[in-house]
Amino acid sequence: MKIVLILILNLGFGTAAYAVDVISKEITMYKNPECGCCNKWISYLKKHNFNVTEINTRDVFAEKKRLGVPEKLAACHTAVIDGYVVEGHATIRDIKRLLLLRPDVTGIAIPGMPIGSPGMEQGNTKEKYNVMTFDKNTGNTEVFVTH
Repeated sequence: MKIVLILILNLGFGTAAYAVDVISKEITMYKNPECGCCNKWISYLKKHNFNVTEINTRDVFAEKKRLGVPEKLAACHTAVIDGYVVEGHATIRDIKRLLLLRPDVTGIAIPGMPIGSPGMEQGNTKEKYNVMTFDKNTGNTEVFVTH
């Protein structure tokens, strides 16, 4: 019985590892050209083998509106990956979870700029924050994960 359970767990992890390897790594990011934390988030993504296309704009809020990001969930930058919007300082784990689960939403958002999120590191300090899903068609928002 113990051997069978180990085999099942190993197969399950192998499948998950394979799925993570085949998710999209192409991400387009809309940002203010002078934003330092945006550049740090880009470095974070590149460190994890994402291909980032930067689109510098002085009117990031126009892009947010076009992509359906609710004002209450706005952050400093907005990205698009595999049909989903990623607003703010999302972790690689959050992005992968979104792409693996493929919920019926417009995207995920980390409102504001929480200390300790990727691109907002300040020593060992970390704020607790929620990653929210949002749907531009219904206006619904829900907690996707808490950090």
